[in-house]
Amino acid sequence: MKKIPVRQTIAEAYRFTFVGLEKVIGLIWLPTVILTVGSYFVMSPYLAGMTQAIETNDFAQQGPHLALMFGFEIACLVLMAMIGVAITREILNPLKRPLFLRFGLGGTEFRLVGALVGLYVLLLLFVILCVIAALALGFVLNAVLPGTASLAGAPGTTRGLGMAVLIGLCLSPVLFYLMARLAFLVVPCVVMEGKFGIERSWQLTKGNVWRIIGICFAIMLPILIVSLIGQVVILGPEYFNPHLELANDQAAMAKHNAENLRLLASKLPLLVGFSFLLAPFTSGLGFSAPAFAYRALMAQEKRPE
Repeated sequence: MKKIPVRQTIAEAYRFTFVGLEKVIGLIWLPTVILTVGSYFVMSPYLAGMTQAIETNDFAQQGPHLALMFGFEIACLVLMAMIGVAITREILNPLKRPLFLRFGLGGTEFRLVGALVGLYVLLLLFVILCVIAALALGFVLNAVLPGTASLAGAPGTTRGLGMAVLIGLCLSPVLFYLMARLAFLVVPCVVMEGKFGIERSWQLTKGNVWRIIGICFAIMLPILIVSLIGQVVILGPEYFNPHLELANDQAAMAKHNAENLRLLASKLPLLVGFSFLLAPFTSGLGFSAPAFAYRALMAQEKRPE
């Protein structure tokens, strides 16, 4: 069974991203600029509309904003596919083109978009099935275990929902397993093998789930920490206070949510700029690690037994 070399993959991903930062920037800067500018001009009216909708309790006018957000999400998917293909190709099969401008949009990028949509649909179906199964099993257990009523001190429906949530939490590791197997090597498989890559990723990642989780943890945790610190600095700690004491006061909670959206809108240029500065590190680490893992697996596959 082929094994992903964890330390080697992590080290190569960090080396590629930090030592070769100029190369990463050259690969991704144009689609990243488009993403950054687009996110500002799409999010700004969306946040203003949501603030007004919350304050007036009228969400009927949000249709155009939601449609714009949906269209932008599709554009983001295409642009991220372009970034992923550019980085992966540079590692596994470099193009003889200048690095200061990469803006490829062809069959490979569209195959990757199709693969990502397919992954989303598969995982969504799995989540829906888990929710249905958890609800059904929760209410069945609630019906056959009436003695828990005195322990829970809650009506049967509430108790059944509680059991369903517990069962759903127990099933969540299966979701992480599926994501690791199906998604981790999709990009390099699409780039190098000319297919949608989901089935091939499943084949190659057999016996490597814990290794994949370790790699993802090592490459993404530092970025998530830096991102969270940046958001706290920009928005202030109070923004992240859930104010659970307002849960029973709908008017106060609505006012709090509207104030948070107004703050978010006022700080949007700083947030977008901060995200732009992080993009080379996020994209470099996120796309290079699967590429290096794929290269190691292919080397093992070609090695004579």
